[in-house]
Amino acid sequence: MYKLVLFDVPNLLLADSKDVSEYVSESIRNIYGRVVPVDLGKYWGWTSQDIAEDVLLQSHMDNDEINGKLKRYMEDLYYTYYNVAGHDRIVLLAGARGLLAELWKRNVQLGIVSGEAEKITRFKVEKAGIRGFFKTGYFGEAGKTYSDIIETALKGIESELGIDKDGILVVAGSVRLIRDAKEAGLAALGVANVNCSEAELRAAGADLTVKSIKERKRIADFATE
Repeated sequence: MYKLVLFDVPNLLLADSKDVSEYVSESIRNIYGRVVPVDLGKYWGWTSQDIAEDVLLQSHMDNDEINGKLKRYMEDLYYTYYNVAGHDRIVLLAGARGLLAELWKRNVQLGIVSGEAEKITRFKVEKAGIRGFFKTGYFGEAGKTYSDIIETALKGIESELGIDKDGILVVAGSVRLIRDAKEAGLAALGVANVNCSEAELRAAGADLTVKSIKERKRIADFATE
């Protein structure tokens, strides 16, 4: 049985009710002074820092300037997100609440591992009414890659909850997070979606894949076996 299940909430349990790519473009303009189009649909499963770096490298900005302003950029994202989508509804995906409730009922602690900015993710889970399920969380400020975020998470979870990596399961719908979780020695469960198939998640190393989060019993059984 795993003591803690970490969810990639923005790519798995929640969705914006419209395309919000504009907020990333606005923060890039605010912090880097570049007017560049961004299509978040092309960056499924990327971290916020990784997206900014890729967009800016394509606009021929050098790495030193990109890295020097990333902290300010991550801080700015919440405000531009709120301007673009703060008054819109957050879509709680079918099966999400049932899965969280099932794991909670089985006495599994739940947490967040997300490449998105912390304030944005916390705003979304609060608005969707699921904040109370989550014991802990680690977010995009911790680094460009999921490996960076997971490294920070493992240290924090050990200190905060006394749980080592053998007691942690990552549930995600992106190849990048599944791959980096496995490279860090964590168990990983892949949830297929319109952007990522079960075959792709298995190839990334997922220990189990499911067709959707509606398969709550199968997911909960795997987490508690």
